[in-house]
Amino acid sequence: MKFFGRCLIAAGFILACSAEIFAASAAPPTDIRVRLLHTRSRIRLSADGPYNYMMLSTGKVFSASRELEVRSGSRGFLIGRTSFARDVLVAPVSPTHCLSVNGRRYRGTLIFEPSGRGFIDVVNQLSLEDYLDGVLPREVGVEWPAEALKAQAVVSRTYALANKAVSPAQRFDVSNDVYSQVYGGRDDEAPTSNLAVAQTRGEILVDAQGKPIQAFFHSSCGGRTETPENVWKSAAASAVFESVPDRYCKEDPYAHWRLNISASKIRARLRRVGIRAGEIRKIKIGSKTTSGRAGRFIIDTGRGRIDISGNKFRMALGPDALRSTLITDLRFSRGTFHFEGRGWGHGVGLCQWGARGRALAGQTYDKILSAYYPHATLTQVPAAPS
Repeated sequence: MKFFGRCLIAAGFILACSAEIFAASAAPPTDIRVRLLHTRSRIRLSADGPYNYMMLSTGKVFSASRELEVRSGSRGFLIGRTSFARDVLVAPVSPTHCLSVNGRRYRGTLIFEPSGRGFIDVVNQLSLEDYLDGVLPREVGVEWPAEALKAQAVVSRTYALANKAVSPAQRFDVSNDVYSQVYGGRDDEAPTSNLAVAQTRGEILVDAQGKPIQAFFHSSCGGRTETPENVWKSAAASAVFESVPDRYCKEDPYAHWRLNISASKIRARLRRVGIRAGEIRKIKIGSKTTSGRAGRFIIDTGRGRIDISGNKFRMALGPDALRSTLITDLRFSRGTFHFEGRGWGHGVGLCQWGARGRALAGQTYDKILSAYYPHATLTQVPAAPS
């Protein structure tokens, strides 16, 4: 049986099938698996009320009502004083309660997994809609217009479904950071964003074959969006996306940005990603994409010329430093490179500040989505077979 299926059955077991020990309540549907931690550090595990944990390979159940420490062991990990060599499922006795990891609360259940070399993975299993409640406040402002929040809810739901693991070897679907979608759990939820999730419940964007699209999104496009194949080498040209003009993201506080960075620091950051460069003497834009972004950078160094993709160069310098590849000025003076540009992010798909501006201009969330994904269809997630 697949790992995910075992977890679903085990969660139901913990919450419902031992009436003498556990509360007789049904587990919430577990539709998404989010990796919260990959760590060697000690972890604090607790809950709002009593909770249970079970080793999936044996079915042996333990009960707790206080905070326990989870730490690496010689052959796996320990919860309190009990050693486990394989995966452990943790669930609150009442589905209305939340589990806590290092003081932060999460809905649903948790899986603690030994992942080798002393590392422990902590995976949160919960319903897709509950997951979205913890995503939206980390991705957009909860005070933003309702239609912008609803657009983000559809995009985040679609992104999660498109990235659900299909192989049993994959132990989680998404992470809780910028490499997937930022997710903060129960403590970050807000009434306005929860309402946006509820009002769009089950709505996703699909392609011509009816599959959830890779619903990329970013903070601000700087005036024009990009297409995936111009950002990621692995991305194929998609019929869903176009490079579209956008005049609605001008209120982004980083609509225009500047970066001053020394040649020596650029050299060091390139080295961190495996690119060994000599003394950097010159950087220029080698080619531009149809949206005007730097498709490639040419770097002249003491060891020769480096030709690097725009996105790889941005990631090397740091996406919070070189905020985008939509460069408007690039100069070199006294050992320091001066960059200026527009927008923040890769530029593909939904422009979050643009969605806000469109909502303030009176556009509904479906119109906002059609602007950024012009060839996708807004539909409902198919109901699971009974």
